[in-house]
Amino acid sequence: MLTIKAIEAAKPKDKGYKLADTGGLYLFVTPAGGKSWRANFSKDGKQGTKTYGRWPAMSLPDARKAHLGSKAEPELSARTTPTFKAVAKDWLHKHLPSLSNPKHRGQVEATLERFAYPTIGDRPIGDIRRPELVKAVNAAGSRVETAHRVAGRITAVFNYALDAGILEAHPAANLTRVLTPRKVKKPMPSIPPAEAGELMRAIAGYPDLVTRLGLELAAHTFVRVGELLGMRWDELKEDGLIWVVPADRMKGKPGRKLPHVVPLSKHARAIVERLRELNGDSELVLDSPARPGHELSENTLLFALYRLGYRGRMTVHGFRALASTVLNEQSDFDGEVIERQLAHKETDAVKAAYNRAQHLAKRRELMEWWGKWLAQQLAASRKRAT
Repeated sequence: MLTIKAIEAAKPKDKGYKLADTGGLYLFVTPAGGKSWRANFSKDGKQGTKTYGRWPAMSLPDARKAHLGSKAEPELSARTTPTFKAVAKDWLHKHLPSLSNPKHRGQVEATLERFAYPTIGDRPIGDIRRPELVKAVNAAGSRVETAHRVAGRITAVFNYALDAGILEAHPAANLTRVLTPRKVKKPMPSIPPAEAGELMRAIAGYPDLVTRLGLELAAHTFVRVGELLGMRWDELKEDGLIWVVPADRMKGKPGRKLPHVVPLSKHARAIVERLRELNGDSELVLDSPARPGHELSENTLLFALYRLGYRGRMTVHGFRALASTVLNEQSDFDGEVIERQLAHKETDAVKAAYNRAQHLAKRRELMEWWGKWLAQQLAASRKRAT
């Protein structure tokens, strides 16, 4: 017989498993950690499973009472699983509010209605077999991205049924393997964090001063290249403590782009002040020495990295990947704060404005932490070289 201590101590495993109680009652523990009270039964020669409720909402004594009552009334023990559509509707009800983009919410629901419901919508979810799922995802035909979305959403519904205790296992795992693989964008090259000090030391020795300072500013701000190269003196606010990149220079669809606030660490401010000595009479912070009045070109920065020996290993955009890796793995900053500073896509303008205001203080701390981290890597590299 089970005890409360044994129930609380039960941990999830790679596969769901049972903990027997008494009289055929058992606790089923899912791979996600859900725990539900169940019993197997046989009726008219068919095997089935009855689920009484989930722990801890249903206590051990209540589960035993429910099981005894079920055995006393055999007609109540037969349990048919809900249809795929019913489970999907419940999943959508809980999942869709977490999506901030109304268009995306509509697309998620429409995908299931168009491709899944016609073939498996009215089938009891526990009776659906793998070939039926393959047929549903292949209904998208040659539209590779759509087919992958269908597979992902069908799998999410089955996972939800598993976690809710409706199923003990399901046939939707790795469903995308029957599809044509997606085209994967090759990520921009970026060095591992352990090599950051060597890179910063190499940049510090680059002969052209504006190019060197441009690369250092790219490292300390980790903005996109177009945002950096277009930087103007009038975009510096709060006596140079922050840099506000205008919306028209940000990535995104016209009419939906938002300004991006970049707090400048003391290291970044020192770089900017050195550039002011060189380009203070220009509108541009990174005014090109070769073509005064024009932005420094992206190729100028990229080819500088090539000359320093980083061809195929590092790009200017790679500073974003480097910062993301280090901040997520080595700092204590919340992921939402890191994402906001990376200016990753935010489609809800109201939410984006709130997030900018909400996280600005933390983002100042984050950028100062990042500036110190880069400086420490540089110092350590110089020490190793002596």
